[in-house]
Formats: sequence, C-alpha cells, structure tokens
Amino acid sequence: MKKYKVVFSTAALNDMKEARKWYNLQQKGLGKRLTEDVKTISSSISRNPFFASVKYDNIRTAACKKFPYALHFEIDEANQLVTVIAVFHFSRKPLG
Repeated sequence: MKKYKVVFSTAALNDMKEARKWYNLQQKGLGKRLTEDVKTISSSISRNPFFASVKYDNIRTAACKKFPYALHFEIDEANQLVTVIAVFHFSRKPLG
C-alpha cells in the first residue's frame, strides 16, 4: 500500500506551536515529547488514514498516544494526500 503524504495546515502548525510552548513552560523538553507523539500518529496516518473514523463533515480524528491531543484531518484519495487541519486538545471543541 502506498503511503499518503501528510501536510499540516497553518492553523494546525499554530496549534502545535502553542501546545509546545505551553508544555515547555510546564517542564523543559515536554514540548519535544509532544512533537514526537504527533509525529508518531502522523506516521500511522500516512500508512493508513482510513483507520480513523469520520467524526464530522468528512473530518477524521486520530488521538495521540501519550498526550491528550487529536489530529483532525481530511483525506484527498486522488492525490494520496492527508491535510491535518487542527491539532486539538481533547477539551477543545472541533471546528464546524
């Protein structure tokens, strides 16, 4: 099976930046661990984006393993592309 390319929207990158900053204020290096967790789930999405179920408006979510965050993404099958539109903490409400 061919891997999908995973790209992060500007909004998702901003979500990550804010989260990393907050975690680094809590404990040095914790932001890096969050980033590694997001990379791990991104890799899973790249291999098979369909493992995550549709939650709303064709947006799928995949939870990180160690941090309370989920990647919200859309799949473009024709171009084998996954666009992460948001990286939300579980307590935040999704877009839409």
